[in-house]
Amino acid sequence: MGRIVAIASGDLLSTRPLNKYAIKLAKKQNPNVLFIGTASQDAQDYRDTFTKEYNKLGCEVKCLCLVSAPGEDTINHLLQWADIIYVGGGDTVFMMQMWKKYGVDKKLKEIYEKDTAVLTGISAGAICWFCCGHSDSQSFSKESEWEYCWADGLGIVPMAFCPHYNEEGRGSFDAMLLEKDIVGLAMENNTAFVESDGERYFIRSNKEAQAFLIQYQAEEMQKRSVDFREI
Repeated sequence: MGRIVAIASGDLLSTRPLNKYAIKLAKKQNPNVLFIGTASQDAQDYRDTFTKEYNKLGCEVKCLCLVSAPGEDTINHLLQWADIIYVGGGDTVFMMQMWKKYGVDKKLKEIYEKDTAVLTGISAGAICWFCCGHSDSQSFSKESEWEYCWADGLGIVPMAFCPHYNEEGRGSFDAMLLEKDIVGLAMENNTAFVESDGERYFIRSNKEAQAFLIQYQAEEMQKRSVDFREI
């Protein structure tokens, strides 16, 4: 069993306590952090902002940029170098397509199985650790009308995931989940799902934020709020 900190949403400031928790799980004084920004098409400003934040937290940061078509040796070297792998937000569907093209999907699952790095990320970078997620990927390719859709994940956590659950339009996750024979996890901004030492639990950086487990039984929705651990 590996280590995961899947952050639903928020900015780098509001989620700093959650990021510090992921750093703590690495059990290194100055851990190596690999940022994977595929979902934002490796946006330079995102990479710069992330690097500045994690440098402040005592980490060394490198970036894996798949859009620039790195060689397999480069990909393998960066993944092996990392104590923490952080996946940024953006277009989940595009990200998963690129990961499959370069074999990063299989490599990340192997890292989880061998527990060689903490796996973390936000929004699309949280969806990826689950079976599937409630995604706004259509909004990146359509200028006007678009709908929320399912995006496949790596399937490490056997649930459907919804980030940004407190934001407009995300309530459609409840109805869409009826299509899936699977438990749903809906998380508001500044909350995170954690897996560590064989345990799965929840943390948050905003004490007002909530998260819910949702399941359908005989087409009737069962929804309950989760408890959070103090950090």
